[in-house]
Amino acid sequence: MARPNVITTMRIAISVGIIVVFGSSVTRAQNTTDSKPDGYRANNRPPDPRYKADILLVVAHPDDEVMATAYLAREIYDNQKRVAVVYETSGDEGNNDVGAEQAAALGDIRQIEGRRAVGSLGITNVWFLGGHDTVSQNVLTSLEHCGHGRCLDELVRIVRITQPSVILTWLPNFTTGENHADHQASGVLATEAFDLAGDPTIFSEQVSPASNPDRNMNLTEGLRPWQPEKIYYFYNPTHDIFAGQGPQYSSQEISPSRHVSYGMLAAEVFTYHLSQGGTKVANEIAGNTLASSAGIAKIATGPVQLIFGKSLVPSAVTDDVFTGVVPDGIAYQRAPGFTVATHSEPSVEIGDPWSYYRKFWQAHGLDHLGRIVPVEVSIHVDGTLVIPLIVENPLDSAIDATFSVKAPDGWKVTPVAPASVAPHSQYYLRVLAAAPATRLTGWQQFAVTAESRHKNIGTIPVRVELSDGWVAPQ
Repeated sequence: MARPNVITTMRIAISVGIIVVFGSSVTRAQNTTDSKPDGYRANNRPPDPRYKADILLVVAHPDDEVMATAYLAREIYDNQKRVAVVYETSGDEGNNDVGAEQAAALGDIRQIEGRRAVGSLGITNVWFLGGHDTVSQNVLTSLEHCGHGRCLDELVRIVRITQPSVILTWLPNFTTGENHADHQASGVLATEAFDLAGDPTIFSEQVSPASNPDRNMNLTEGLRPWQPEKIYYFYNPTHDIFAGQGPQYSSQEISPSRHVSYGMLAAEVFTYHLSQGGTKVANEIAGNTLASSAGIAKIATGPVQLIFGKSLVPSAVTDDVFTGVVPDGIAYQRAPGFTVATHSEPSVEIGDPWSYYRKFWQAHGLDHLGRIVPVEVSIHVDGTLVIPLIVENPLDSAIDATFSVKAPDGWKVTPVAPASVAPHSQYYLRVLAAAPATRLTGWQQFAVTAESRHKNIGTIPVRVELSDGWVAPQ
């Protein structure tokens, strides 16, 4: 009986030893784990300061920065402001003054030109949203072509990375002049990003902490929501629309640090855009003929005229861009949002893109932009004017609507057929008018009137500018 007791005793001793060894191993493992900081805490690090911007410029094409370059030079060189630039497109449908490259190849070239141009000002943080150049006056065609949601996702991300105080961009409005759809679209995207980047429920994956920031394969981004404080717009119109609409900056003033005018600095920046006429501007600089130039150099050396969008800090319409800016940022402020208008009687309104803009301005608290110009459009001689219409019938029964058009002499209007509009629905139609073969000076005034049940349900006034220069199609 003694031997089994010895064996039992040995088994117990071995078991206890294993437990002690195992327990010691667990304790050491726990101590080792406890002594290593949790990588998840890296989510608490502050944003990368290399990308912080005071001004975020959002434009459509490489060379569009010319609209604000003189102002940017002032702020960079003499006020030590940090600037970042976003291009909506690569400019892949533009002209090429240098080589045979066109389309996507030209877009690759223009991206390099854009980076070199703004890089000459010391701007190194430059992004492209990946949209495509769209030759049109209709902002909605550009937004469709660029992939509106994808571009907005990327731009909101860039706003959260750069954390700008001020955004400068193209005017989101339909006016006479070049009126490029991409210009308008970049203003729409910038406005949307201004209002959305501070909302943590928008593209929330961007502001969710990374699961393992000290390892690879993180699928959330660890950014912070960011609310910009002010947004301003610029434009290149046929007629002056800037008086009293925002701050204006002379480009003829001499930079204290660079000892030349801000306009000269802007012209020098444009010379990097060789495919877009940079050589001509360089020759004008060399020949001292900038002052008499009627081309792009005139824009570069002219005043930078801004239109006040909105400010979430105390600032008057014509105050300096940085008046009221809080360096450390402000809390998120929700935009007003869109409210559907209700009608009790049949009505007619002008269709898209004008109808879209009215909704857009309301949603973003920018109704004052609708008062800058009335409904207007540029049409090329021998071109066709299109006036889109929307008839709304809120009644319980169908209605018939008829249309009459008052047009200037020399225009050929296609008769508009009557429309039958179902109850509680909208009906889309348009007026077509062929323009004269020669340019007529002054505004060409149109008025489209709709009637239903022997009552006027609305009159749409439209003013048209005839041009014999380049005009994008409607």
